Amino acid sequence: MQSNALLRHAVRKIGHGAREIATIPQALALGYRPRLAVFPSGSTAPSGDLRAYAIGRALRRRGWYVMLLPKQIGSVQRKRLLGLFRPDLLLFQTCRHEFNDANHAMGYRWVLDLDDADFVDPLMSRRLERAASGAAGIIAGSRFIRDWARRFNPQVRVIWTGTPKTEGDTPNHYQRSRIVAWAQASPLGYPQELSFVSDLHARLVSDGIAFKLRLYGIKTPAEAARIYNKFIPGSDLELLPHMSYKKFLLSLRDVAVGLSPIVTTSPFSRGKSFGKILGYLDAGVPVVCSDAADHALFFKEESGVVSSDMDVWAAAIARLLSEPESRNAMALQASHDFRSRLSIDAAADLTDRFLREIMNVPGHSHR
Repeated sequence: MQSNALLRHAVRKIGHGAREIATIPQALALGYRPRLAVFPSGSTAPSGDLRAYAIGRALRRRGWYVMLLPKQIGSVQRKRLLGLFRPDLLLFQTCRHEFNDANHAMGYRWVLDLDDADFVDPLMSRRLERAASGAAGIIAGSRFIRDWARRFNPQVRVIWTGTPKTEGDTPNHYQRSRIVAWAQASPLGYPQELSFVSDLHARLVSDGIAFKLRLYGIKTPAEAARIYNKFIPGSDLELLPHMSYKKFLLSLRDVAVGLSPIVTTSPFSRGKSFGKILGYLDAGVPVVCSDAADHALFFKEESGVVSSDMDVWAAAIARLLSEPESRNAMALQASHDFRSRLSIDAAADLTDRFLREIMNVPGHSHR
């Protein structure tokens, strides 16, 4: 009775997100399975959807009872729900939410999932250090994050962000426009990368390469004006606003080449991993990316271009724009690797294995 009353209150409190705590009565009524309470970061970034919600749902298919607690649940309600669910582990997806840290673990063991270099922010560093030191384990989105985490905890596993594959075949590159995309959600927030893309654009234009450059995440006319000022007058730019992740993925299906620059002189940029590359791979877009983060561990010569040399970038983009058959071949090879290494199932398999190692419980076959 108490659990049902609390669930009804949660429905009123969080609306459509209530389905994510519906595993409580199942976990209470049925036999033992490992129980995990997942706390998303609370941000609107796609990483929260992918590393919290999508992973949590995939772990259910792997024998876990998973309770996903939406960001709007307060501390009192959290405590009551955890008391009913009695999780074996908590999973804090970053510490950006005010209750995602060691001070709000409420006596439960926790795992910290971190896929950005938030620790370079003085306002976040101490919270993250405490959360990392006390964690039963840490999931790191890249080797750079792993190296930081190992200073505070020996139980660290690198698990790249995975994404579900959008249904349907991707368009053939013979049918696509000459669009080059930089799918950074906030280009003005990455001035060094924006400068690199601007210089690259000017280089390609001066070489006589005709194409449209597409940028994302432009919120206001003032931001659009600032973007235009970064490029040579008369540039063929397409500036798109913020959009849902699903809509973003679909928007990439007419793109010929996707860019992912990382300038490693910025500590926060060094913490980046595959980010929007996941969208490119999902849409069958050939990728040209910096030799940074873990890119070289995933891409091979036939599946992508990995370099920090602008000459290499310019030559590769010019070639790919002129050779749809090469784009098709590169996208096909990358798609095979994507399914085996960067899909949500690949990430969930690794997460399942790591959490079971922490708990010392056997694995579970899944459909």
